[in-house]
Amino acid sequence: MSFPTADTLAAFSRHLHFRTLEEKLRERHPELGDRIQLGDIEGRDYLKVDLTGHQSVVLFLCRFGHADVWAIEDPDLDSPPSVWPLTTPADALVDAVHAVASAHLAGVPLPSPWRWHESEPSEVTELADLLVARDVRVLRVAAGNRYFPYGTRHAPKLDTVGGGWSKAVLEAELPDAYVRVALKPSLGWTVDAHSPLWDGWSRIDLGWCLRGRSSPVPGMPNTRVSLTEIAELLCRGRRTWDIESAWKPPRPSSPPAPTSAPTPQDALFPDALEDECVPGWFAGFRELWATAEGPEKRGGIGTLSASEVVEAVLEQLSDLGFADLREGVDPDEPIQSDFFHIAWHSGRKSLSTSAVHKMNSLAAASGEDAPKRLIVITGTGLTRPAADVANQAKAFAFYLDRETGELSAQHSRTHEALLPVRQPVRRELEPW
Repeated sequence: MSFPTADTLAAFSRHLHFRTLEEKLRERHPELGDRIQLGDIEGRDYLKVDLTGHQSVVLFLCRFGHADVWAIEDPDLDSPPSVWPLTTPADALVDAVHAVASAHLAGVPLPSPWRWHESEPSEVTELADLLVARDVRVLRVAAGNRYFPYGTRHAPKLDTVGGGWSKAVLEAELPDAYVRVALKPSLGWTVDAHSPLWDGWSRIDLGWCLRGRSSPVPGMPNTRVSLTEIAELLCRGRRTWDIESAWKPPRPSSPPAPTSAPTPQDALFPDALEDECVPGWFAGFRELWATAEGPEKRGGIGTLSASEVVEAVLEQLSDLGFADLREGVDPDEPIQSDFFHIAWHSGRKSLSTSAVHKMNSLAAASGEDAPKRLIVITGTGLTRPAADVANQAKAFAFYLDRETGELSAQHSRTHEALLPVRQPVRRELEPW
């Protein structure tokens, strides 16, 4: 007796799954009745709902690029298929099929949230509806389903909506900007705009635009702003957002030409004077960076000075929405804030949990009327347990690049605060 092959078993398993979907569709939506059919073409199963005029809505498994997905095709050849992950619950799949079929049978547009390829209403689907009602072109909405197809119709590919540190994302195109609205787990709403004037992302200060007062922390809690306010703000356009080009890291340049070796007399005093002028917070960074591989071996642009580091860090944090920061008068406290305590870490080892606890206690004690929150600028990073402690303490830890001064995130709360890195994704499924 021969055993079935792996391909045969897989095909049988898929068939059983389609049988389950058919039963669930009949059970949840009995009004579709005899319109529901289960079939196959060349061994590929599909579930369809017959409409009128030999048209139908079809659910099937297919491959977009290198990924297998669920797809729902409707009779409208100009509309893209609704694409869903393989892990989508059966109830959601059959409800999506029912929504598409019912809309065609009734001759009405596909309702929300299904029109956004989402199975549950959410803040972003409601915001998308508000924007569409104001004639804004909403490109993508992603909460539970981040998939969208692009490319040619005969060989479509699959992409995912960015913003992995967000609970939900909405992307829209306005006449003068491309905007990404994101709901973050810790920070609430952030709105970032990509302007063609400087080909980069900038953060819209929701506190300033809607309340006339900036918040010291990026974002705005969803309990403090309504979706209507966000929609109306976006519709006012870029001129009312008070945004400008964000900081960008300097481009690498060729290493400086070698100079003649200084005489002993030349080198005697300048180094001593330079050491006297080095702030205490920067001395550790300079020592840390001196042990790193020289930029001439990597084509870098060299180690930054103290003033260049302060300028880069202050500008980047301000761009992210830390609105309470200012340049300090005391050289040993280069960035000051009434809300945050800024700590500089230049140790050779990554910050441990005990170190973060200590820094957070010092930050809290540094406030006169209220405990201060912690911002850490580190040259080495955080351990994973220390990152968890930073999240619990509502702190922000950034890694400082020695050559460019660019800040990168060290834990989830800081990731939420960063500007988008990816350029606007305008690609869509091409028409037939």
